[in-house]
Amino acid sequence: MSEVKLTPEQNEAIHSSGKNILVSASAGSGKTFVMAQRIVEKVKQGIEIDRLFISTFTKKAASELRMRLERDLKKARQESSDENQARRLTLALQNLSNADIGTMDSFTQKLTKTNFNRVNIDPNFRILADQTESDLIRQEVFEQLVESYLSEDDGLNISKEKFEELIKNFSKDRNIAGFQKVVYTIYRFASATENPIKWLEDQFLKGFETYKSLTDLSADFSADIKENLLIFFELLETSLTNGVIAKKGAGRDKANLILDNKNELLEAITTKDFATFTELFLSIDTDIRVGSSKDEILSALKKDFSAQKQDLVGSKSKPGEIRKFVDKIKHGQLIEKYQNQAFEIAENLQKFVIEFYQSYLERKKNENAFEYSDIAHFAIEILEENPDIRETLREHYDEIMIDEYQDTSHTQERMLELLSNGHNLFMVGDIKQSIYGFRLADPGLFLEKYKDYAKTENPNQLIRLKENFRSRGEVLTFTNDIFKHLMDEKLGEMTYGKEEALVQGNITDYPVESEKDFYPELLLYKENTSDEETDESEVRISDGEIKGAAQEIKKLIEAGVEPKDIAILVRSKSNNNKIEDILLSYDIPVVLDEGRVDFLKSMEVLIMLDVLRAIDNPLYDLSLVAMLRSPLFGFNEDELTRISTQGSHDLRFWDKILLSLNKEGQNPELINPSLENKLKAFHKKFTEWRKLVNQVAIHDLLWKIYTETYYFDYVGALKNGEMRQANLQALAVRAESYESSGYKGLFKFVRLINKFMEQNNDLASVNIKLPQNAVRVMTFHKSKGLEFDYVFLMNLQSRFNDRDLKEDVILSRENGLGMKLIADLKDEADVITDFPYALVKMETFPYMVNKDLKQRAALSEEMRVLYVAFTRAKKKLYLVGKIKETDKKSGLDLYDNASLEGKILEDKFRNSSRGFQHWILALQNATKLPIKLNVYTKEELEAEKLEFTSQPDFKKLVEESEKFDNIMAYSDEIQKAQKIMNYEYPHQAATELSSIQTPSQVKKRSYEKQLQVGEIQPKSEFTRVKKLDFSDFGPKKVTAAEIGSATHSFMQYADFSQADLFSFQATLDEMGFDEKIKNQIDIAKILTLFDTDFGQFLSENVDKTVKEAPFSMLRTDEFAKEQYIVRGICDGFVKLTDKIVLFDYKTDRFTSSSAISEIKERYRDQMNLYSEALKKAYDVNQVDKYLILLGGPQQVFVEKLDD
Repeated sequence: MSEVKLTPEQNEAIHSSGKNILVSASAGSGKTFVMAQRIVEKVKQGIEIDRLFISTFTKKAASELRMRLERDLKKARQESSDENQARRLTLALQNLSNADIGTMDSFTQKLTKTNFNRVNIDPNFRILADQTESDLIRQEVFEQLVESYLSEDDGLNISKEKFEELIKNFSKDRNIAGFQKVVYTIYRFASATENPIKWLEDQFLKGFETYKSLTDLSADFSADIKENLLIFFELLETSLTNGVIAKKGAGRDKANLILDNKNELLEAITTKDFATFTELFLSIDTDIRVGSSKDEILSALKKDFSAQKQDLVGSKSKPGEIRKFVDKIKHGQLIEKYQNQAFEIAENLQKFVIEFYQSYLERKKNENAFEYSDIAHFAIEILEENPDIRETLREHYDEIMIDEYQDTSHTQERMLELLSNGHNLFMVGDIKQSIYGFRLADPGLFLEKYKDYAKTENPNQLIRLKENFRSRGEVLTFTNDIFKHLMDEKLGEMTYGKEEALVQGNITDYPVESEKDFYPELLLYKENTSDEETDESEVRISDGEIKGAAQEIKKLIEAGVEPKDIAILVRSKSNNNKIEDILLSYDIPVVLDEGRVDFLKSMEVLIMLDVLRAIDNPLYDLSLVAMLRSPLFGFNEDELTRISTQGSHDLRFWDKILLSLNKEGQNPELINPSLENKLKAFHKKFTEWRKLVNQVAIHDLLWKIYTETYYFDYVGALKNGEMRQANLQALAVRAESYESSGYKGLFKFVRLINKFMEQNNDLASVNIKLPQNAVRVMTFHKSKGLEFDYVFLMNLQSRFNDRDLKEDVILSRENGLGMKLIADLKDEADVITDFPYALVKMETFPYMVNKDLKQRAALSEEMRVLYVAFTRAKKKLYLVGKIKETDKKSGLDLYDNASLEGKILEDKFRNSSRGFQHWILALQNATKLPIKLNVYTKEELEAEKLEFTSQPDFKKLVEESEKFDNIMAYSDEIQKAQKIMNYEYPHQAATELSSIQTPSQVKKRSYEKQLQVGEIQPKSEFTRVKKLDFSDFGPKKVTAAEIGSATHSFMQYADFSQADLFSFQATLDEMGFDEKIKNQIDIAKILTLFDTDFGQFLSENVDKTVKEAPFSMLRTDEFAKEQYIVRGICDGFVKLTDKIVLFDYKTDRFTSSSAISEIKERYRDQMNLYSEALKKAYDVNQVDKYLILLGGPQQVFVEKLDD
């Protein structure tokens, strides 16, 4: 620690004790370092490490903290001259694995399992971590409860009639989806409170009890009305003077009457005399028009606004918002009149949600499977109801340490209160990085302590870490300039003043003086009418934005920047596919941290779903033909047409296959011997699969199909092979999760997936291993805690997501329910309509209050999201957006009049939901930010693109394989099939040989050559089947293929430079494998590799090692004399100056030296193939080949292969 110079604040955070401490750690200030050093100091002082409670936000953070502690404790022990202290440090190292370092979820699970009898549950419970399973159970409970309420049964707490009214208020027609959404929303919100039932009973109706009229609304609401009223008067006076009213005269008398009452109206609002205000306002205009408003005054103002192009861009400054404001005031009295009706519906909703919560919990108890929130509530109940357990834990823990405290929920806060003795909390976080409101984290918990602890009379302590050791000064200056003018307590929940501003701490690596080359750069794509039209309210990114960023990234890489040091941050992963495709077109290596979207629509998953559909019902032509046409069986159009001609047009394709096999079709002469053999092989395989449906789990059936057809290997050799294989793994995992939840049968599983697809839903993304040197693409939220030299923020012009502000219910912790009411205004005297009903959806007073609170909270969180994104950059920040050439309101002139109100950007800009670009451009105009502006067009992009050349890592020996045709088109081809002549193709051998093969298939063909010598004919590609071993298909058994695939993935991802137990275990934990698979990976055995000379060689040459290297080669088949492509991925190689050292992992089981010899021979051809590819790619003469054998009983063997 001697070489690290601590700041005074860091030193204070490490050594202060005896009171509650809140450390406000700005981005890049070294909070993890401080936390680790504090733990080391506690150990030095004699506090045992297992007497510290250390809560982290994620499992990954816990693993990283353990690894850091291992290093820091070892270092402290080496440097310590005190024997007692060294002994304490040694003991801490020995007990580190047992220390309470982890997420709050992991602690509550442990506490609940230990004290299961106190809450009457089975200790062997499992977690409903899979969203699909919990959705299925919740859906069943909801549907059963609704059905019971709609029946005529007595004894329910809501009558059938009232329940139907409740449903109608939130749903359309007979569809209860809207009501279901409302119930689920309330359930989720309540689950984040420390006692859901108590909150539902005590707080749920609080808003209706508090806000019964306009007079009850907050001062902020009055100020909001006044602000709108002033703008309304301003526009009205302008229109009367030289606008539409002045020119046309329509509405002049009403306008003058309004202005005559101007002072009285403002006085009424200022004094919150809503009764007088409403009376005055309605006396001016008493018409209430349902469904539309044709008010001549408002129509005139709208025209004036458009004509004058006034700079009123805040959402509350537009005439449309004025219209809404006027309507809100007009309807004020009506809302009061319908409050009782709304309250009755709210009461019935409360009753239903409480019963739903209890029924759902009871069902989970029956399944002995719970959500994380359930376990947290059990833990709170255990501590609250059992003082003996609570006091034992309080006495045990000397300190309660919490990382990322700004993202704490009220449930977690209650746990901390119960564990703490009142003066031993150490909380670390940064409210400016609180961005998990959608997970119901409450930054107010941090903010309350932040303000409280800052008071001199408070016994607790606030420590601010302001120095940023991550970023250059240019990034920090820009960040400070943005947020000191954007964030205050009104919007942002805190003032970004001198105490919160970032200070450059790293003056060794980065100069203090600014350099223009490192100024943040604003890249604006100017879209003209010929470009793609996009709505700025959408999150979709235009091609022009991505290409602009790609060209800048290309320049950086050509200047020597490593791709891994560049990140692209996006609002939503919905654009991942497009970003990846465009970056790859520029030859930029890229990895999507959250995967490509549309998992269920990916080619490999679509094919497997068709296979399952065909197995379930072979009479479904579309899926059957898609399966035949797929790489699993490889029937081409010619062969499918021959089969199709065997029966009439309306005959099922399956029946035509049977006719073809029995030579009983209309044109049997078209079924040549080659096609007949192919059909027999397919029929045998397919029939076996169908028989297995009732004998094995769907998960095991899928893996059997993957391995028997080599489909898993096949997709792995394609472009994005890792992701494709991960998708196939995810499909199998989903099937296992489905069956483990009590749902059985392929029929139901297929229909569940079909339902997902019909509703345009998708399943969760999958975890894959990441390439080591590629540009990272991730969401703003995903980037939190990470850092990159160069950061590109994309799609800045997209509007903020305000859908939550339009929902039927808006909830708040204090006010409970805010809801919209559907009321029939037909009987209102002033309502004019010819329809039998005059249904209006109106906002109740509690809804208005909650909506205002939520809007402010949402905009505040958007500011913090932007702060997080800015502070990821170490060297340079790129901001990428778009303006429209034809729309001046979206162009730069929109911000000509932007100015500050004091030090803060005026509210009409800040309160807008138009997006980050709106804030940045307004501030750029008002303050002249230190930023470079680059506006470019489509034509400039295309010209720039011509300057780039491609430099691939491997020589391109063959063209990329053709993309698959859309499998959905096959049915049309079949229906159009005509009789054809039996034409013998001169290169028939080529049609029977796979055009693309994997190394596994090459290995297989080497066996066939040996069989050929013995005059045994090699089997066709589609008859290579193993004898079924039913003992391999137990419901919980993990297959060898799964273990092998997972082991390969782990070895690719593991850091060989840190080959120790903690590091490897942390890597394994973060890869997200299923527990059954993870338990089969023997880390201790793998570590024996690094006891060998070859293992040491790998550890010392990490910088020269390439893992998962893809290749393509053109080969000629020995028998068919036809060329085919071999594509594959070798596990890794080390590129030295004079040679290449190739290595490949093998998980084949063995117990003797003779078995090792067999394995070497088995893979000799495959390794020679890899060697040949490397020699051609790198123009080297020597490639040493090593097999790393992981399948031995106790240790890893390394075997060198001779040429």
